Amino acid sequence: MGRDARSLVSSRAAVALIVLAACSEPTRRQYEPPLPPPDAPLAAEVNPFIGTAGDRPADGQTFPGAVVPWGMASPSPHTTLTTPIDALEDLFVNAGYRHGDPEMRGFGLTHLSGVGCPDLGLPVIAPTLGDPPQRVDGYASGYRNEIAHAGYYAVELGDQGLIAEMTATLRTGVFRFWFPPGEPANVLIDPARGVSWTRGRGRLPADPGLDEIAGSSGFGGFCAVSQGGTLHFVAQIDHPADQAGIVDPLGASFPDEPSGEAMAYWHFREALREPVTVWVGLSWVSIEEARANLMAERMLFDEARDVAALAWQRVLGRIEVEGGSQADRTRFYTALYHGLIHPSVSNDVSGTYRRFATDEIGLIREGTRYTVHSLWDTYRTVHPLLTLVYPEVQLEMLRSLEDMISAAGVPPKWELAAEEVQMMVGDPAAIVVADSYAKGLTDFEVSAMYERLVSAADSGEHRPGNDDYQSLGFIPMESADAVWGPVSTTLEYALSDWALARLAQSLGRDQDAEVLEARAGSYAGFYDATTGMLRPRNRDGSFFAPFDPDAIEGSLPLRLGGPGYVEGTAWHYAFFVPHDLPGLIDLHGPHAFVARLQSMFDSDRFVMWNEPDMAYPYLFTFVDGEGHRTQAEVRDAMDRYFGSGPAGLPGNDDAGALSAWFVFSALGFYPVTPGLAEYRLGSPLFERATIHLSEEHHGADAFVIEAMDNSSRNVFVAEAVLNDARLSEPVLSHRDLTAAGSLRLQMTGSPDQTAQGSPRMPASK
Repeated sequence: MGRDARSLVSSRAAVALIVLAACSEPTRRQYEPPLPPPDAPLAAEVNPFIGTAGDRPADGQTFPGAVVPWGMASPSPHTTLTTPIDALEDLFVNAGYRHGDPEMRGFGLTHLSGVGCPDLGLPVIAPTLGDPPQRVDGYASGYRNEIAHAGYYAVELGDQGLIAEMTATLRTGVFRFWFPPGEPANVLIDPARGVSWTRGRGRLPADPGLDEIAGSSGFGGFCAVSQGGTLHFVAQIDHPADQAGIVDPLGASFPDEPSGEAMAYWHFREALREPVTVWVGLSWVSIEEARANLMAERMLFDEARDVAALAWQRVLGRIEVEGGSQADRTRFYTALYHGLIHPSVSNDVSGTYRRFATDEIGLIREGTRYTVHSLWDTYRTVHPLLTLVYPEVQLEMLRSLEDMISAAGVPPKWELAAEEVQMMVGDPAAIVVADSYAKGLTDFEVSAMYERLVSAADSGEHRPGNDDYQSLGFIPMESADAVWGPVSTTLEYALSDWALARLAQSLGRDQDAEVLEARAGSYAGFYDATTGMLRPRNRDGSFFAPFDPDAIEGSLPLRLGGPGYVEGTAWHYAFFVPHDLPGLIDLHGPHAFVARLQSMFDSDRFVMWNEPDMAYPYLFTFVDGEGHRTQAEVRDAMDRYFGSGPAGLPGNDDAGALSAWFVFSALGFYPVTPGLAEYRLGSPLFERATIHLSEEHHGADAFVIEAMDNSSRNVFVAEAVLNDARLSEPVLSHRDLTAAGSLRLQMTGSPDQTAQGSPRMPASK
């Protein structure tokens, strides 16, 4: 653990201890804020508050609470619950927490990290003082002295020293509440009011037990479109309560059943001298499975907290970095942490899980099923990161996708709790499958999956606008009322078809590959030589007018994007042809391509708050002699957009997509073209990084990146040597990275000393 990270946690702990000392009794156990165990130092490098605040309403949207890698349970505080009306006014608090809000409203058990709309956050657990509650919404309080590291969160509620701690196992949230002396106390269980826009759909027993309360929470309304589903829970407490009850503002909807608005509670009449531990087991399948999950994973709080920290140590430790500042390490390991939260485990310990787009309950005998597939975002960075560093996990996710495609007959686009929420465009699952297969993950039923992927690629139901795309070679603006962003959607289909063509070639389906490859070239029909943009076209082939390449509004109602585009402007899609950049460069001409791309950065049109242009800093490497521009822009983007405090993310993290961009860039390379087993060289943040490989999947133990004379001034690569051979191009193959070896980079402060010696345009910065 870095010294600064230790002192940060310790200083926060000292503040909390000072506050509590005044109200402690000699015979009373005292809360002592913990550090991670000594053999889990990387847990303390993580700052879970990064991304919980920002200058724009949609920045970050991460949560600070506890979670284990890819965990189902994520106990975390709520400060603000929004509604669709709030969203219309650009108020987004999608994970329920915004750093600096004045009040805390309990702790939800399930959360989405960095996504564009709120959902889940259920059920809610809240400790309170005094008599049994009389209102279902009366548990908000002030708070102070928050402490968090990977797998742990704690906060002081109110001004009487009530401390709430939380940690998690894979499917169970674990709370420990320290109540002040002299006060009766309560633990509330609210299944009806989480982060979800669908509220009031809880289910509780009419006669709750003194040490166990089981129930269900309905959720939904993700981005105002999803039907939602049900999460089941079982809460158990280590101190049987003096009283258990129900608060129901609507009265009983049936003689023996509380209404969907009801809340349960445990009440302790006498002041407690010991902290109270509460376990909440979760399941997407049933209460019985939630109870089984809890019993299988139930541990004492301190044990669970340490096990969570050690779990993070194991996965974060797959990449070791040396050099750089403490802030750099915090940024890096927090980004890696955020990239390893979703997709999240969905199956119970018994193997049961809810199948995608059906009412069926599936059963697996071994392995894992996952949920929360924000694929339009994650195909670019998260899944390539998992494929490289955590191939055993990515393989299980491929098998999850395989099962989803088998159940629904079509691949998912944005899957949440076994529902397709249809939030984004394109056909991203095909890209994830093809990219993983190209990089050596082949141990799944690829032939059957391929058949369904190709069939879906010909379906107008799965691909809106597909008839025009296939007959005209593009989606015209006349379809804009039904197809969000005709240009963007066409470009996404083209990339997906190219990825499918690569997969077809690998499987010996040459005829399919030829058809798909031809469709992948459809982007060229949008090229407007007068503007250098990929510009919307009308059905008759004419360019759409009036055309403002900087327009950010004018797409479908409630959808961000200029006319013809998805969540961006024409500039943000001007170079979005990752599968055929040589072809796009030919359309521009190399000199004009570099000039236009550089002007995007010089005029601050490049943004890191969304995915479409996130690869653009690396595109200079496709023109001989221009790699120095990539190195400068990558370093600038890392420094400008990613910080070590609550405002440290430039936009929605989108299930880890932005964070995974930072991880790749800090290591010094980036997967520009999903479906192609190569990476483009950038400018690493650290002096040395070691990627510990999977001997099972890679046949090697580690790959090392060394950057000699690296600093904030020396951002350019003067020479790149891969395993004693000088690189002639700024390209690394997946095979290079997964074979035991090293990449040595000599860094310099001058772009004139960079590795590629071809003639260059003068630097404009």
